[in-house]
Amino acid sequence: MAKNWYSVQVWAGKEEEIKERILQYLAENNLSDKVEKIFIPPPKEIEIVYSPEKQVVARFYSGYFLVYGELEEDLKEKLKSFEGVLDIVGGDKIYFFRTEEIEKLMKQLVVEEIKPKPRYQFMPGDKVKIIEGPFANFIGIVDEVKADKGKVKVLVSIFGRETPVDIDFTNLQKI
Repeated sequence: MAKNWYSVQVWAGKEEEIKERILQYLAENNLSDKVEKIFIPPPKEIEIVYSPEKQVVARFYSGYFLVYGELEEDLKEKLKSFEGVLDIVGGDKIYFFRTEEIEKLMKQLVVEEIKPKPRYQFMPGDKVKIIEGPFANFIGIVDEVKADKGKVKVLVSIFGRETPVDIDFTNLQKI
């Protein structure tokens, strides 16, 4: 049977976990030659929610990944039996993608660098702690918010004088 691209629908947010389980199964059962690639569309953005310790990733085509390989009946049934796999796109009449379609899609989706976008807003007068950069661990007061640039002007005390410093949203934490 020839190798083709097909799409697998999975629980949203569990794409990586399910991919790892499938790869582990294939390796354990000497079926690695049946599946050549599994492509999970990359994140389109990362949002920081209230602190840098918690990040929310929003994906392009959340809940799907693409597989390149031979799809024999026994492998198809095994894939569908994994917890978190909902179906193979097309159901009984599987839809196979042309390689050109997938290459075009991959070029559109692959992003060199994803800059985190904070979900929360800073307001003038908010007390914040700088968590990264040359002013790390300084505490200051928000003076001005530059939302379009993703920066905040923070007044920090240096040698007893209030000094304005421009800091990225991602390097701040509300106190």
